Amino acid sequence: MPVCYKSQSIAADDFIPAIVSQFSKLLIVPMAPLTVVLVLVGVLAVTVSGAGVATRACSDGRPRPTEVRVEGCTVPPCDLVRGSDAVMDMDFTAPFAAASLRTEVIATALGATAPFELPPDRAAACNWLQNTHCPVSAHEDITYRLSMPVLLVYPRVSLTLEINLVDENRQSLACFVLDARVVSGRAV
Repeated sequence: MPVCYKSQSIAADDFIPAIVSQFSKLLIVPMAPLTVVLVLVGVLAVTVSGAGVATRACSDGRPRPTEVRVEGCTVPPCDLVRGSDAVMDMDFTAPFAAASLRTEVIATALGATAPFELPPDRAAACNWLQNTHCPVSAHEDITYRLSMPVLLVYPRVSLTLEINLVDENRQSLACFVLDARVVSGRAV
């Protein structure tokens, strides 16, 4: 018999009870309580750990996003493939209202730190909001997608990227540091 699921948003505090509720609906044969607990812990560990990639906080107490996902990466350092776009999704809650948003990227490699200039259309973060548009409201939950070009001329090197989303007054709404490395594309 097919099982249908309905997509819904749930609060963090309701996450475990919701999984228990959904899992209990799937049980056809009664299981020992310890087995049920072990299965639930395994499902929870896979669900939570597989969601985002580990990042570090930026300096000066700038707000951190609630989650960062990097396509093709689950554990840093994340590979940035030359000749392609590195795609990152960032979930955050706006700490204040903002009329416009801009992405600032700082790269540090081989002991040198420099701004990484995004093309103007990609730096204009309002163009890349997934579930809302500018202006954004205070306390609004937002998903932002960054598509960053990795040019063929970039050297193969390990680096850290500081990605800072700022408003029209250069106040930070969300900022994170990601360990990465520039790598060559795979031959086809």
